Amino acid sequence: MNDRRAGPLFEARGLSMRYGLVPVLDGIAFDIPRNAVVTFVGENGAGKSTLFNILSGITAAQRGTMRLAGASYAPRDYGRAARLGVSRVFQEQSLVLNVPVYENLLLGWEAGFARAGQLLDRGAMIAAAERIAEEADLDIDVRRRTGAYDFSKRQSIEIARACLAGSHLGGIESPLVLLDEPTSALDRRDEEAFFRLVDRVRKRGSLLFVSHRLTEVLGVSDIIYVLKDGKLVAKRDPRTTSEAELHSLMVGRARVADYYHEHRLRVVPEAAPPVLTVRALERAGAFAPIDLRVRPGEVVGIGGLLDSGKAALGKAIAGIEPAEAGTVALGDAPPGAAEIGRFVREGLGYVPAERLVEGIIPSASVAWNISLASGGDLFTNALGWWRRRREVETAERHVRGLAIRSATPDARTASLSGGNQQKVVLARWLCRPLKVLVLDNPTRGVDAGAKEEIYRLIRDLAERGVGIVLITDELLELIGLSNRILILQRGRLVADVPAPAEAKPREQDLVALMLPQSGDAPAFAA
Repeated sequence: MNDRRAGPLFEARGLSMRYGLVPVLDGIAFDIPRNAVVTFVGENGAGKSTLFNILSGITAAQRGTMRLAGASYAPRDYGRAARLGVSRVFQEQSLVLNVPVYENLLLGWEAGFARAGQLLDRGAMIAAAERIAEEADLDIDVRRRTGAYDFSKRQSIEIARACLAGSHLGGIESPLVLLDEPTSALDRRDEEAFFRLVDRVRKRGSLLFVSHRLTEVLGVSDIIYVLKDGKLVAKRDPRTTSEAELHSLMVGRARVADYYHEHRLRVVPEAAPPVLTVRALERAGAFAPIDLRVRPGEVVGIGGLLDSGKAALGKAIAGIEPAEAGTVALGDAPPGAAEIGRFVREGLGYVPAERLVEGIIPSASVAWNISLASGGDLFTNALGWWRRRREVETAERHVRGLAIRSATPDARTASLSGGNQQKVVLARWLCRPLKVLVLDNPTRGVDAGAKEEIYRLIRDLAERGVGIVLITDELLELIGLSNRILILQRGRLVADVPAPAEAKPREQDLVALMLPQSGDAPAFAA
């Protein structure tokens, strides 16, 4: 339990950490006032995740001291940090999907519900979880299996646990909540509930926030710190700074005016033969029959609300989760059911939204993750022997070309920041001759500098004639990168909106297309 003594809620002095010869944090010092939202911004690899790991007890700093509510603070593990009043929402979800929601909401606090014989009082646990869900504006059944909810709702569950469990169950008077990219997976309704929850938590504790959404940072923060290369380089008042200044401080250069490289948007001839043809693709409960074509060098954006079916459509096109009906064809290949193995051989790549779950093997090396899709045809010889030298040389080339920071071919991919892990996923497909690349939220949880690099890569691929299917929740990204934009609404394809460089659609017009009209039923309703 922490208390309400005067002074900052949290103090850090001289925090330092290095991995091998690489300094990750270099003498970081800062305060977190009570009843405040303090935000750290910086590029991927700037040290934000390492700082959060130290504060939450996952990693011990090699030098430096911390104080929480006036007392020395040096947690040995995450459980101890939580009991002292420091909780965390991780960038990648840490929920157990096959257990009821109430067990996830109370994870780490079960001892308070133990009864005779160490049996847990499930009724009391459900009641406590319902109180947490109610305060967090979570419209869920806490007895339902966690994995039955979509990604956005699961993110809200994790946020509710971090923000409220300690106060409800541990008697924490002034919690410190660490929020690592908490809104990157929330839909609009859940995002509004999140900011209401932030206001409530701020009244009794403080929040330490990491986000790459600079508009969001300026709107929610009381203090903004900028990290660059492991050093704290600036402290800013959100009332007197701007997105442009923060971007320049983070990356060491001004944000380019043409952020989405719209001047490089190709004009694709209408008569060009498609590199991707989708006909009557359908999956019950996800999307109605859909037709679409993508021509060489064309970026076709797909937008819609989180329940629109756009993510499921992307997986179906790539053969990750095959559709129940319809056909997909690459180039002049005969149409057929989507099969991921055949599509990879024919030139299709897929970058998933949940990179830690579907995109990488965290415990494997960077080289291994890059070679995953190409082992049989690029990295084995005629006798079936693995070409280790070619694998390493390929990885080194892409580490340099994509500026994957703090990485060697043999580095564990889990040791990289989220943005650099995403570059590893992209490098996997750059090894291969591509015709089509399906991207699902490729810049989720990625800093401004890395976003620019990914946008440039998308343009480079389009100029080489690769057809791009871009699924994203970021409206400006959707508008800025796409030649045309398909809008899905409750499983229906409701609009095909031209988006040439000289006549981009307005955000409000796309939002109006995404929102169902009163009385509309899902296309997949029984």
